[in-house]
Amino acid sequence: MSQVNLIENYCSNPTEIVELAEKYSDKFSMRSDGDAFEFKTKYGVSNMKSMFHTHMPDELMDAIWKTIPEDKTFVESVTLNRYDPGDYLPRHKDSIGSYWKFKLVFLQSDKPHFKWYDNNGDGHLVEEIPGAVVDMPIDLEHEVTEIGQDEKPKYSLVLAWGA
Repeated sequence: MSQVNLIENYCSNPTEIVELAEKYSDKFSMRSDGDAFEFKTKYGVSNMKSMFHTHMPDELMDAIWKTIPEDKTFVESVTLNRYDPGDYLPRHKDSIGSYWKFKLVFLQSDKPHFKWYDNNGDGHLVEEIPGAVVDMPIDLEHEVTEIGQDEKPKYSLVLAWGA
């Protein structure tokens, strides 16, 4: 039995969200080695971009909440991630004390890049259906593999609940 389930149609407007993310592309922060928001794990440092809810224009935030079936009152963090060709996120666990629950929503990807690791250390790619949410344990190791030079940017949305 898989530790990861894909729930389709969680968000019904992924294209609208991506279009607005591209409109406000100047709001993304670099998350590479040495950047203020670098993301470092025991496997390495990320190379990606994130737009945090504290920098999102209202128009984009409204589009995100338009179709997501969550009570936004309790969600403490909303982050859009963008991976351009050559970008990646190293293997990691999300349960590092700052929050206890998260949901990852796929918005756009040419190929599967989200890979999770089972108890044997074997990696499994997930089909990245736009608008689908990944249901998985918070402490499951996962990564985003490198985006190919022939691919358009990959976008995902992360919702997190605080401790």
